[in-house]
Amino acid sequence: MTSILVLRGGALGDFLLTLPLLRALRRRWPSACLELVGNATAAALAVEAGLLQAAHSQHEARWVGLYQSALPPALGDWLSSFDLVLSAWPDPESRFSRIFPLRAGQTFVPIAPIVEGAGPAWRQLLVAAQAAFGGDFGMGDEIPRLPVPPSAREEGRKRLGFDLSPGGPGPIALHPGSGSRRKNAPWPEWSQLLHQLAPRPTLVVLGEAEAALPAGVEDRKSASVRLAREWPLPVLAGALSYCSGYIGHDTGVSHLAASIGVPSLLVFGPTDPAVWSPPGGNVTCLRPHSDRVSLPVDEILRRLQSAVTVGTVH
Repeated sequence: MTSILVLRGGALGDFLLTLPLLRALRRRWPSACLELVGNATAAALAVEAGLLQAAHSQHEARWVGLYQSALPPALGDWLSSFDLVLSAWPDPESRFSRIFPLRAGQTFVPIAPIVEGAGPAWRQLLVAAQAAFGGDFGMGDEIPRLPVPPSAREEGRKRLGFDLSPGGPGPIALHPGSGSRRKNAPWPEWSQLLHQLAPRPTLVVLGEAEAALPAGVEDRKSASVRLAREWPLPVLAGALSYCSGYIGHDTGVSHLAASIGVPSLLVFGPTDPAVWSPPGGNVTCLRPHSDRVSLPVDEILRRLQSAVTVGTVH
């Protein structure tokens, strides 16, 4: 294989759950040109890290041609240039299986939608490739890490503004929101945790979904608290790379922290961590025994004391 295209849509977390598949493809064909159509903002991190050669936005108008009665010639020519196409895009009518392969020598591998109760989502994405090519398409002993470019680390360090002396304790990152309120513990519980962490340097990550929180967050601002309010993704990754611990819900930011190796405590609610948790031994998932998502502050502090707080700046 000299050229590979992966079709994988979704948000930040969906892309990061695809990293093990991308790593497996890269390991199997180290010199192949590997491109992805999906969340281009997230995938740009993988391009910068050298894992992907190119990332194309899932929102480009040209993909409409895949669902037209006849494939537009320009799109068909481009898709034909790939030796291997793997698609995890929704295809309930199996249209892609009728379109591909587009030429002799091209291989098409459809990837079934993620199924609850069928194991980790990242591993489900590997099953189709393993069935198609055999061999070891698992993660093995390797935990997929997303390298953070030096320029992003430097900008993240500047925005943090903490004393980040090598060997000293790194900040703790908190992300109190998510894309769904059903996943979130109440803000007063996060506020209590933030209070308990003082005066430890703390980074509070806020995105578009946390528009209702800033007033409460502002009340907690101090010399030891920084707010990352919709920071560009590479800069946020750079800042998180200095953190010795991360606490959040089932969100793309949580997957980002885990993917760059930050020890992470993730509080799940309606989604199943057995399916949607990031891979890796640096991730611990907590789930309340009720329908209400609650932040187990005492347990989090105990785990931080025994594990995360030993982390240092590197």
